[in-house]
Amino acid sequence: MTNRTLASAPDLTGIRLAHRALTGDIERLSALVEDIAASGRPVSGAWARSIAAYVHRYNVGVRHHHDNEDAILWPVIAAAVEQALTDGSFVEGLSPEGVADLASLTEDHTALDPLQDACDWAATLFGEDPERHAHRLADALAAQRTALVRHIAAEERELFPVITRHVTAEAYATAEARIRAATPIEHAPWLRAWLLSFATTDDLRVLTPGGATSAMADTVFRVYAEHEVEVFGPVS
Repeated sequence: MTNRTLASAPDLTGIRLAHRALTGDIERLSALVEDIAASGRPVSGAWARSIAAYVHRYNVGVRHHHDNEDAILWPVIAAAVEQALTDGSFVEGLSPEGVADLASLTEDHTALDPLQDACDWAATLFGEDPERHAHRLADALAAQRTALVRHIAAEERELFPVITRHVTAEAYATAEARIRAATPIEHAPWLRAWLLSFATTDDLRVLTPGGATSAMADTVFRVYAEHEVEVFGPVS
């Protein structure tokens, strides 16, 4: 029988950060556009285009995260669960059916695709005519937010205990490296800087070899910071 308690557990800092960025940004994007739609406040062409571009880039991040969970991370979890069930080490109280009801989580990803498409289309229209299409974009973002937040909560509740208990640190780290390498080159600077903008000091110590200072983080996400200010305004 394999005793995983004797081995180091996977470090989930990266996926927790990704989830924080995904949920945090859909919340503030939705709030921003809902306020624009409800208030009827004027939106300049430049601001509308910046918001539209931000929505598009955010959705690239969502798709990248979900596609690579399906293609890279889920098979690693499934193999670990199968091995644990075979050797009798699967922890009582964790349901192999709920575990990895990986199929249902993949179905969630598939169900999110048209919501992201709707957001992208609404963002394009908003970028061209914000007064006419603010409500369309607000509604699309709200629908995506509801589905995404629910999905991520289920994923963390059902899978994180299984990953921690049954996936080896080495297998998990290898999967994470493959996911990072699969980041679309043309979007990588923005996406990596975007993720770091949601990182805590503790996150940066874990994710940056040798540790990281605030100054180092500022240098890394400068490519994102200017776009963030264009969309949401300066931090008060």
